[in-house]
Amino acid sequence: MRSRLVVVLMIAVLRSPAVAGPGALDPAPHDPDGASRAPRPAPETPRLGTNPNSPWIDLEPSAPSKVLALRATKYEKRDHKLAAGLTLAGLYAGFATWTYFAWYRKGCRAEPRECNEFVWGRDGSFGVETYAGGADKLGHAWATMGLARLGTEILDQWGGYDRRKAALIGTGLSQLLFTGVELRDGFTYQFSYWDGTFNTLGAVLGFAQSTWPRFDELVDFRVQYFPSRGYQTRFKGGDVDVAEDYSGQTYLLALHLGAFHGLRDSRWGWWSRYVDLAVGFETRGYKPEPPYVVDPEDPERQDYPHRQTMFIGVTLNAQGVFDRLLERRPRARKTMHALLEVFNLPYTTLPVLDRTRRPVGPIDPE
Repeated sequence: MRSRLVVVLMIAVLRSPAVAGPGALDPAPHDPDGASRAPRPAPETPRLGTNPNSPWIDLEPSAPSKVLALRATKYEKRDHKLAAGLTLAGLYAGFATWTYFAWYRKGCRAEPRECNEFVWGRDGSFGVETYAGGADKLGHAWATMGLARLGTEILDQWGGYDRRKAALIGTGLSQLLFTGVELRDGFTYQFSYWDGTFNTLGAVLGFAQSTWPRFDELVDFRVQYFPSRGYQTRFKGGDVDVAEDYSGQTYLLALHLGAFHGLRDSRWGWWSRYVDLAVGFETRGYKPEPPYVVDPEDPERQDYPHRQTMFIGVTLNAQGVFDRLLERRPRARKTMHALLEVFNLPYTTLPVLDRTRRPVGPIDPE
């Protein structure tokens, strides 16, 4: 549902502590996925980006993929287990507090009823007449994945936990949080089986990317966002629920062409560093509600139709672009690479084949 606003917390954490590790290291050759193709140095002189399967800038020769590189020494990660645990706990506590004020303090909203009544939902997954046309399901997966990865990196990079243990804890906490949100929704809106299912899919994806560098190098799950006209109007009226602006969101499952090393390293394969193949999904007109009452007699007011679109196309691999532009600024490069792992720049996607559906009946309000 509106849980995608966890991204605000993600940005705050990503921007503040993220650095690229030892500043005295030589810059690595450009790789759109953050991985260097430089020869592996001797074990006693770790270099930047020596893991050929890593989509991130590595701090040591055998390092797994990293979203954040939190001021590690040249030879080993820092060990701040307590501080990392408290930071993660504070992150979750802050988000839980926000959910109360954003969603729950007004009581039950699905229908006039007591809040001690649990409602089992029938939200129809990707049905064309569901309240968000299915975009909310991908939003659940995206948010759970992003928070799982963030927790993993805090525990691994800063806390010094074993990589797999950090991934298990980070993924488990993210899954637990969004399961709790869904259970709470059962008393205020409705409990959605499909929301829970996509929470789990997002957690599995985040765990796979955190523990399987080659898979992480190949695949991204990103959201492309630009405020819709409907939300811009509502924002002027004080509505800050940007997460429910599904009419401005496009979800992309992207395949990095630059991850195919034979293509990328070929004589004419440089372009693959900046181009991804993508499967995309978006809905328009469902949420937020139109900023006006649609008048069938007024043709000027027919620009807020409901539609649901799935497409196959190409999109800009902005990671490759910023890796190149920030080649000599490793800290900024690291931060941008992490953000662009989960965000797609607006207006950088070109659908090639698409299919659009429109509802013929009333839209489910919740």
